[in-house]
Amino acid sequence: MSREIPTEEYMQDGWDSGPIGCHHYKRGSRHNKIGMWIMWLFYGIVLIQVLHAMTVIPFFPITFTILSGLFFICYVAWRAT
Repeated sequence: MSREIPTEEYMQDGWDSGPIGCHHYKRGSRHNKIGMWIMWLFYGIVLIQVLHAMTVIPFFPITFTILSGLFFICYVAWRAT
């Protein structure tokens, strides 16, 4: 038997905003959006560097290790969401 728990039981008002007195880290704020753009830009640069490294390094075990690490990172990110 499972019943849906109302969010009022475990969430406080304003759960998606920062600490009291902090106006920069509210969800959807300009500061947050700029930070997300920087984060995704960083991820893109790292991905391009890894793909370039796989084309430059001909030794198979190194490429396989990099690919398996990337797969694991993607799997963990997928399961976390």
